[in-house]
Amino acid sequence: MSLLSKLRPAQTDRQPAGVPQVPGPRRAPGRPGKARKPEGLTPFRQGLVIGGCVGMTLALSIGVIGFLITRPTIPAPAAGGHAAGAHPSHQTPGPASGGHPQAAIDITAEHVGNLQVRIMARVSAPGSYDPITRAEVVAYTDMVSMPMSHRQGPIVMTEVPGQRGTYQAVAQVAMVGEYNITVETRRPMASKADKRLEVKEVSKG
Repeated sequence: MSLLSKLRPAQTDRQPAGVPQVPGPRRAPGRPGKARKPEGLTPFRQGLVIGGCVGMTLALSIGVIGFLITRPTIPAPAAGGHAAGAHPSHQTPGPASGGHPQAAIDITAEHVGNLQVRIMARVSAPGSYDPITRAEVVAYTDMVSMPMSHRQGPIVMTEVPGQRGTYQAVAQVAMVGEYNITVETRRPMASKADKRLEVKEVSKG
């Protein structure tokens, strides 16, 4: 290779004389820009979301507690006695011990004065409620506040003439107060029913 060919590339790299040198494109220095926003929720929005969830949970809890507190309840039947006077009572017949049916007993008790109580009971067959005649019926009285202290009975109850299946008796109680009256049938069907009576007056005028 000749010396001229070796010097030719070096000459081509130089710019001709008298031609102004054009600077090449320069890369603009990076200026400090705004920082890129992080992806996701900002702390403010996170607080809003958390606050909303907490508020809804509290509202739901308060609603459930209010429902449980204010829901209606069925009142229990009063266990106390009734006022003096006639008090009808009804017993639903059901199977007695041994699988035998029980007679239905409807009790009416009344304080007639001088600590005397008239007891009446209508005894009927289960299911059909046909009156049961010629039955063996007895009654018991017992003071509620002093059980067994003033218990009386058995008091024989007799069938009322002209009223089939209705039996009556008069009992003498010891003092004023609330009494539990028990009527029991022994034949032809064994059964038992109870009734409360309040004896308030010593003498009825």
